[in-house]
Formats: sequence, C-alpha cells, structure tokens
Amino acid sequence: MKRIYILLLLLVSICGGAKEVSPSVAIVQPQDKSRYVGEGSTFVIDTTFKEADTIVIKRDNNITATLKVKPERNTYCKTIELKPGVNIVSVSLYKDSKLVSKSDRELYFLSELFEGVNEEDAENYKLRFFHNDEKEKKCTSCHNMKSNIPTNNEALQDVTKTTCYACHNGMINTRNTHAPAANWLCLDCHDGKFGEYNMQDKGASKYLVADPVAKTCGSCHDTVDGWQKSKFGHGPVNDGRCERCHNPHGSNNEFFLRKNIWELCTTCHAEKASGQHVIPAIGFGAPTKDGGHPTKGKKDPVRPGRELTCSGCHDPHGSTGIFLLRMKGTMTYGVCQRCHKK
Repeated sequence: MKRIYILLLLLVSICGGAKEVSPSVAIVQPQDKSRYVGEGSTFVIDTTFKEADTIVIKRDNNITATLKVKPERNTYCKTIELKPGVNIVSVSLYKDSKLVSKSDRELYFLSELFEGVNEEDAENYKLRFFHNDEKEKKCTSCHNMKSNIPTNNEALQDVTKTTCYACHNGMINTRNTHAPAANWLCLDCHDGKFGEYNMQDKGASKYLVADPVAKTCGSCHDTVDGWQKSKFGHGPVNDGRCERCHNPHGSNNEFFLRKNIWELCTTCHAEKASGQHVIPAIGFGAPTKDGGHPTKGKKDPVRPGRELTCSGCHDPHGSTGIFLLRMKGTMTYGVCQRCHKK
C-alpha cells in the first residue's frame, strides 16, 4: 500500500511539473475538408506575437509561404495555389525558431481537366464560401471590406487600391489576363447572382457567379449567343460553361485556356491523343506512311506562325459543319482543300 502511495505522489509531481501543451493553430479559414473549383485558397490565421514570431504554410510538405508575426496584428491572411485533387496544407507557428504548434487542412481542388481528380472523391469535400458580412468581420482589422470596385466599366487609376487586390492579386500573375480581372472590375462577373446549376448556393456569398456562366460572358462577348445556336454545338458551349475550357481570370495559355489547345481537347477526346486522326478507313483524308493525319507537331499551312492543332480544322465553339469542322455547306473535303491544294 505504501508503494502505491509513493507511485501516486510521483505521478502527481510529474504531471504538475509538465509544460502546458500549446494550443493548435487557430485557422479561421478554410475549414477542413473544403472543396474548391478554383486553384486559390485563402488562409486566415489568428495568432499573437506573444505566441509566435513566424507562420509557415506548407502544401504537401513544400513551403508555400512564410509570414512574419507583428506585435500590432493578431490576424494574418495568405492565398496559396492548390494542385488538382487532394491537398494537405499545414500551418505551423514558430517562436525563436522553435515549433510552437501545427495544424493541417485537407482541401480538394476539383477540375475535371487534370489528372488526380475524381468527382466521386470530391463529394467527400464541401464547397464553402467566405464572403458574407459575418465572416468578413474578421478582416476589418486590416481591410476595408466595403467594396469600391467600379460598376461603370471604368477601372480605378490605381487598381492596387481596389478592395479585392490585397488578397487576390496572385490570381492574375499570368502571361495572359482577362480584361475584367486585369482591371479589377470583379463585380462585372461576381455579381452575387446564381444560375440553374448553383441554385443551392443562393445567398452563400455576395460575390457568387451564376452557373452556367454563359449569360455573364455574353454580356461582353456578343458571339456567345450565336455559338449556342450553332447547328452543331460543342458540349461545354451548349451547357453554357465557358469556364470549363477558359480560366476567366487569366492563364499562361492563349485565349485564357486552362491547357494548351491540343492537351485541352485530348483531355476529353482521349482517342485523338495518339497524334493521328482523320482515319482513311472512314473516308476522310488520304493514307500516309504513318496511317493517318497528324494532330500536332507540324506547322499549320493556313495559319502562318502557328502549330497544327485541333482548332485549325474544328471550331470549338460551334459550326454549321459536322464534327465542328470549319466549313460551310455539306462537303467536308472543302476543309481538306484549305491545306491540300492538289
């Protein structure tokens, strides 16, 4: 009995002398198991200079951002780029180079155009929105959350002064930027409206974009309505989902495409990815030593300075010709004669 008593005293002594376990990082945004349809996720983190002097954000164990904690601030935000599929993002607090606490978020970037994405898996993650009046209260210590975005199609002289710029400027670091994004006329598209495909999100964000987005795009691009009325239409255009192929903010590819043209087309039309097309057996084209017509790797005879690719023969938005061929009338051979003069 005496031995048991001594053991209990030792346990109490050890526990009493143990250091207090540091609390986990206070990640205000995003919530765990969130799903994204865009490649950017903004992290909002609460901490104080007393707790930490450095915040390190890693995506899949690779350092994405390092933030210095300041005595006068308690809230920090940083937008990081997500890869398609599952992303494990960790936020660590350090004090005097020592790890104080760490917390993870598991996020999913759903884009059907890239490998590693499974729509069924994505159902385990919830689409969430940040921009409503209640959540924005957290930002007001550093940001004026009252929008100053122009709605008259005239950009501010200094676009860095717009409400959205401070947090979202990273999304336009691309070779080609869409005019509304480049001029920070965000409300031209993010007007808070909903469409047939996102009715369930009504009121979730004051900057919601209607899905399908074609009507929004058509307010500037007056060709959209005509494309949707084409005799032969393309699925994404018919659905009004321009953003399936185009990134509405910008891209390193031409026409703000999410991939280069050949890779984009063969993502869905995988049977053309062999590089050979227009099979002679079905009556199109002439036999070649390679057994078909190339779809890339050649210069385009009718478009000087461009490489041969799918859009040289097909109109991805719609056509009066079968197979979306760039033709008029019913004779497909006319398309061939654009290059093959003999």
